[in-house]
Amino acid sequence: MKYILFAFMGLISSTVLLAQGLPKPGCTTILADAMFSEVDTTKPRGVADNYHTWENGKELLVKFMPGGGKLLREKVMQSAKEWEKYANIRFRFVPDNDPNAVIRVQLGKGHGHNSAVGTEAKFRSKDEQTINFDTIYLSDITYYISRLQKKGNSGPYNVGNIEDEMAIEPDHWSEKELRRVVVHEFGHALGLLHEQSFPGAINWNKSDSVYNYYQETQGWDRDKVDFNVFEVADQFYTNGTTYDPRSIMHYSVESWQTTDGYSLKDNYELSAGDKALIAALYPKGQKEALKLVPKVEISNFNKLTVTTQTARKGLVIEPVFDLKTNSRLGEVYFVARLATEDGYYVRTSGLYYNWGGTVATYKKMTLLPNSKVSYNKAKKNFELFLPFEYIPDLKGKKVIVEFSVYLDDASNNQYNKLMYYSATNPLSLPQQ
Repeated sequence: MKYILFAFMGLISSTVLLAQGLPKPGCTTILADAMFSEVDTTKPRGVADNYHTWENGKELLVKFMPGGGKLLREKVMQSAKEWEKYANIRFRFVPDNDPNAVIRVQLGKGHGHNSAVGTEAKFRSKDEQTINFDTIYLSDITYYISRLQKKGNSGPYNVGNIEDEMAIEPDHWSEKELRRVVVHEFGHALGLLHEQSFPGAINWNKSDSVYNYYQETQGWDRDKVDFNVFEVADQFYTNGTTYDPRSIMHYSVESWQTTDGYSLKDNYELSAGDKALIAALYPKGQKEALKLVPKVEISNFNKLTVTTQTARKGLVIEPVFDLKTNSRLGEVYFVARLATEDGYYVRTSGLYYNWGGTVATYKKMTLLPNSKVSYNKAKKNFELFLPFEYIPDLKGKKVIVEFSVYLDDASNNQYNKLMYYSATNPLSLPQQ
C-alpha cells in the first residue's frame, strides 16, 4: 500500500547495553509516503514537517493505552511537557477511555520507540496508538544487571534477563534516558523530524559492514538502511540555515559509520536550535506560525463507500469527510488508487487513469483560503469514478481502494505532500 519510512536514532546507552550483549533498538518513527519535509527557522536550525504541524495554540488531548504503571506514566507526562515551555501548544492528558485523544501512548515492549509525525496521527484509527515506548529500554539497565550479578549471573545478559528482574522489582527507571526518549518522541508528535537529514552534514560510510550491522541488529535490508541512515533532505528544506548537532532530534553517530570518523553522542537536553524551531512553528502571542505553508485538514472521515455501477461500467468512490484549509492557497488532488488484497498497487502503463504508474482516478481542485466544506454528508456532492476498462485482469483477486489527499505547494516547489490516507477492506470486483 503506502510506503512505510523509518528514521533511526540510538535509544539506549551503548556503553551499557552493547557491552552486555543487549541489542540497541532503532527509533522506528513512522512517516507516511511523501511527508519528508523540513521547515525554515532561526539559526541554528532544526528539522520539521511544517505541512503536518498542528494549529498554533492548540490543546492536544493525550491518553495512555492499556499498560504502564502510575510512576512511569507520571514521568512520561512530565517529560512531554518540556515542549510547552517554548511552544504555544499544550498537552492535556485525559483518562484512558477518552475517545477524543489525538495522541495515544503505548507503554510496553516489542514495538520500539516511535511516533506519528504531527497531524499524521489523524491517519490512525482511534483504537491504535500513535506513540510507542519500549519500556525495557527506559529502565535502569545498570541497576538490573547489578541484581543479576549479585545472584551469580556474570552474563552475557539478554532482554529476557532484564524483564525477569523488572517483574520482581519494577519502577527502576533511567531518568536521563527516559526523559531524552520521551522528549524526542513528543517532538515527532509536534511535527519534528531527525536533524541528521541535513544535506552534507554527515559523510556516511556506505559499506557492507554498515549494511550488515543494521541487518543483524535491526533486521533492515539495504533499502531500509539507505533511508533510515543515509537519506538526506534537499536544499529547499535547509532554507540557508546551519546544521544543529546538539538537537535532541539528532540520533547518535558512531565513528565507524562515517568516512571521516565523525561521531556524535546522544543529546539529552533541548538545544537552542530546538527551542527556536518549536517557537517558530508554534509562536506564543501570535495566531499563526512564522513560516506558514498551505495546509489541508481532513476530519470526521466517516467512511469510504465503493459501489459497482453496471450502467456506467465502473466503480463509484464516495468518501465522507470534512475539509478545512488555512490562510494559504494550494492545489489539492483527491486520489483513489487500486491495490490487490495482498497489498500491492495495481500497475498500469496506460495514459489515462494513471497515478504514478498505478491504476487510479483523481480530481484536482484549487481550494479557497480559510474555507470549510463537507463532502457527501447532507447530500452527495463528491465522487471519483474508475471505469472497468482501465482495470487489468486481476485473476480473481479482491481489491483495496485507497483514498488519499495530496497537496501541491508551488510557491515552495513542494509537490505531492500527503495530507490524508484511508483504505477499504478487500472488495470483490464483478466479472467482466
